[in-house]
Amino acid sequence: MKHLVLAMLALAIVLPASAERLVRLYDAVPSTVQALLADHIDIAAANLREGWVDICLPDRETDRASLYSSRNEVLPLEWGMLLDENRGNAGYYYSWEENNAFWATFAAAHSDLVDTPVSIGTTVQGRPINMVMMTSNAGGYKPALLFTAMVHAREPIGTSVLIDFANWLATSYGSDTMATWILDHTRVYFIPIVNIDSYILNCNPAGGMIRKNQSPPDGVDLNRNFAYMWGYDDQGSSPDPYSDTYRGPSAASEPETQAVQNFLNSIQPIAGMHYHSYGGYLLRPFGYNNSNTPDEATYASWSSAMTQYNGYAHGQCGDVLGYNANGDAVDWSYAGSGHPKMMAFTPEVDDNGFWGGQSDTTLIANLCAECRYMNKWLCFNAPQFVGVEEESGSVVPGAFFMGPVTPNPVTGQAGFSLTVPSVQGVEIAVFDITGRIVSEPGTAGLRPGENTVSFLMPDDLPSGVYSVRVSCGGASSRMLFTLLR
Repeated sequence: MKHLVLAMLALAIVLPASAERLVRLYDAVPSTVQALLADHIDIAAANLREGWVDICLPDRETDRASLYSSRNEVLPLEWGMLLDENRGNAGYYYSWEENNAFWATFAAAHSDLVDTPVSIGTTVQGRPINMVMMTSNAGGYKPALLFTAMVHAREPIGTSVLIDFANWLATSYGSDTMATWILDHTRVYFIPIVNIDSYILNCNPAGGMIRKNQSPPDGVDLNRNFAYMWGYDDQGSSPDPYSDTYRGPSAASEPETQAVQNFLNSIQPIAGMHYHSYGGYLLRPFGYNNSNTPDEATYASWSSAMTQYNGYAHGQCGDVLGYNANGDAVDWSYAGSGHPKMMAFTPEVDDNGFWGGQSDTTLIANLCAECRYMNKWLCFNAPQFVGVEEESGSVVPGAFFMGPVTPNPVTGQAGFSLTVPSVQGVEIAVFDITGRIVSEPGTAGLRPGENTVSFLMPDDLPSGVYSVRVSCGGASSRMLFTLLR
């Protein structure tokens, strides 16, 4: 009997602690999602616009899917679980150890652009949550942009996306004009893995399906634990400690949440991405009640531009997924206290389940490429720089350059850098989208060469797209920028 008990204990160690399978329900409608939520079923991903929902079920109970849809399919094992050969190293994703090694080596190799990783706090089990900042040595005011990943521990593609984008910035700097502009004019911050404790368990021995952190008794869903609209209702998060969307005992109760909130408040980013997977969509606030923010027109236009090549569905959580989420990072980043408004997004990377790329480098590379465009677009446009456009086929003669309008959000005085060959007859005007002049910066102090031009944006002007026009000697150039309030 003693040998039998020991054998059973050994078997328990080898077997995954979370033997669940992903099951796809087809022909899903809003009532399908509501029934799943009422029964406390773990919804892994959903897209009601396409009519499907993926759920997690114990591998011996997958037939329960027929209770919610007559047309369902058990998805491949590797979509939801790490295969035996990939336990411990996450396959072609980055394990925690590999992630740490990458950023340390990366910082050493590109010390002029990449800072050494720095801890912003610790996890429940005391592991450091690291961030990395990238920027060039170019001077001047530089707004912050923030990218995070793996608030949910079973979504490793987010870390791959962040590493890919950081690597593109560093290796393209000096040869690619967009990468050069981004690092010359912004500070880009990365938090590659937030939920470290559970990610380590997912890699070995749990097998991959843990979502929450490691707070007792059964973990907290960190993306329901942020302080804005925390616990707004019991549909967008759960008060049940054993639910996969348990929001925790209080707002920002978890050390991981506190670390992200405190750090974001310290750098006050103007925009950023909180990466998740999977499904293939780009979510924006408000998730807690599926309503539009005051900046919906800007959000909608940005989202459309960012997803024009990857085809991701975009909108609020309730509109795209079919259910709301309260206490999540994107709502808090946009409307929470302690920082100005941040134009935040939640990309759900279109991976094959949670671990579909564990043995497929091509899939991971393609996913990173389709997200890289979104990252580049946001970093280039959120600081309100979209380049200098010709107006009526003519430009200011000689050297001419206009830098981004800063700071943003604008609370009164704003400014931009301007290089002109001559001060003779220079006129500057700021227009709204209808062509109405809303501000006319003075030109009395201009000199040939580089200048800093300041102007006042009246408090009653709403967020939106504006333009600056500079005229000189019968020619003119215009720059678009997005005003945030």
